[in-house]
Amino acid sequence: MNFSKPENARLVNRLKVLNALRDGGGLSRAQLAKALRINKVSMGEIVQDLVAEGAVLEGDKQDVSVGRPGTSLSFNEAHATIVGVDIGTRVISTSLFTLLGKTIRMERHPSADFKSADDYAAAIDASLRKFTSFTPAPIIGMCIAINADISPEGRISTSFITPLDGEEDFASRFSSYGFPVVLASALKCAAEAERFYFQTTLEDMLFVNWGEHLSSALILRDRIIPSMSFAHMPMLNRNVCHCGSVGCLETVAGGFGLQCESQREFGQVATGREMMKDEEKYRKLLMQACEALAKALVFAVCSTGAKAVLVGGGLSNLGDEYFAYMLDTFTKSAPLPLRDVPIYRSYYKEKGTVQGAGLMAAEDFFFRKNLLLSLEEA
Repeated sequence: MNFSKPENARLVNRLKVLNALRDGGGLSRAQLAKALRINKVSMGEIVQDLVAEGAVLEGDKQDVSVGRPGTSLSFNEAHATIVGVDIGTRVISTSLFTLLGKTIRMERHPSADFKSADDYAAAIDASLRKFTSFTPAPIIGMCIAINADISPEGRISTSFITPLDGEEDFASRFSSYGFPVVLASALKCAAEAERFYFQTTLEDMLFVNWGEHLSSALILRDRIIPSMSFAHMPMLNRNVCHCGSVGCLETVAGGFGLQCESQREFGQVATGREMMKDEEKYRKLLMQACEALAKALVFAVCSTGAKAVLVGGGLSNLGDEYFAYMLDTFTKSAPLPLRDVPIYRSYYKEKGTVQGAGLMAAEDFFFRKNLLLSLEEA
């Protein structure tokens, strides 16, 4: 970005104001100018424009003992809306959010109903038509989260969603919309949701998405680095993984692996959700999954240098007994310097992907906080 151009510097200052008010309102123009190191004249112009657009609201005059009272400002999250879509292996969820990620409306459909990319696009389109008639606030962007590898150009290379596997032009199906649409991996979206919830406290943290499939990402201050190799650590020499290897972590600890193990143990396939409903029957398999995941986390923390671990996804809903067993196994297996690395349970759990898709749309098309963080680092 060329900062010799006044319009670019003004854009950055505008983003600073929006993000400051998103993190907490009640500040006056003068307080914002001082905190963000923007001159008062420029601040007045920026706030004037934002108020005129409806993105910022003016409140009451502040009570001050000295000087002229300022008007408190707050961010108007209802100024516009964003859409998050989670195309999962079992369910497709489409949600309409405020700019701060509060759900306005959600629709869910079983993935078994969809046989082609056209079916998925039609379902998303139908939901959007309902959303636009439900709220007068404009939609400014949409993010579609897919359990897939997404190229830098936004194309699907490989996906667990069979009808979308190799579907390189899926995003083009939404090109006629009056707002931008971006594709993102489900892992990155789930990590984005956690980063937004924890704000600045979530740095150098390893995020593990523990669902039907396993994946991980390292959450840094200004970016998320996804890794699909976590799921394929060698663990037990049985069960063929979808990658073609035998004994990957995913075949033991993920929902896919639990289905294989239940077939081996009981002669019938059970999902992770079904196992959680019948804990007595499947307790051994669930404990085995927790133990394998804990040992894999030891290797992951050693290799990444993560200062903490956050476990999300559907299987993070397991009861406290299982989570405590996983923590205990990690402590006993980790080298002494790493035994105190904290392991937390996700705030969003299985809802993190669709929530993160909405928040990623807000980030990409409105707040652009990652840009500000990158500029600070530079």
